[in-house]
Amino acid sequence: MLICKYDNKFDKGYAYSIRHSYGKEGKRTDYTPYSCMKIIMSNPPSQGDYHGCPFRHSDPELLKQKLQSYKIPASGITQIMELVKGMHYQLACQKYFELTHYVDDIGFSLNHPNQYFTESQRLLNGGRELKKEISNSGNSQQKNNSQEGMNSNSTPTSSKAAADAELEGLDEYFAED
Repeated sequence: MLICKYDNKFDKGYAYSIRHSYGKEGKRTDYTPYSCMKIIMSNPPSQGDYHGCPFRHSDPELLKQKLQSYKIPASGITQIMELVKGMHYQLACQKYFELTHYVDDIGFSLNHPNQYFTESQRLLNGGRELKKEISNSGNSQQKNNSQEGMNSNSTPTSSKAAADAELEGLDEYFAED
């Protein structure tokens, strides 16, 4: 009986909030997460908070210790700390990305935490695309991609099935001659 009360309290107090934030409840707005610049420029974390940019909101000495514990080479730590001192937080993050993923130059600038995740997964998976692509500019691209993968019955279609359907249409077109 106590478990039921707790479940109900959790559902009312927290689960609804989580579902609402992801556009599953209420007015069904899918809120876009903050970009790196928004995280860096606003709402610094206070005592006991765990959000924010580690390169912007961490104490430099604590950041250096963390980087050492992650086995970042001393030369890389020096480069990152110089970027942090120069207030180039996104470049420091990019350098961290390069060092932890063992690439010389990633060839793009990191502008969003979701982009960091997506690019990391792409590198770790050997260049294969993710099943559920996370866009850099929010969720609008993701919604468009998911709508393209649906047929008229609202069931997912594979890319092979879509290609087969296109080829079938071409066969019919050329067979009419």
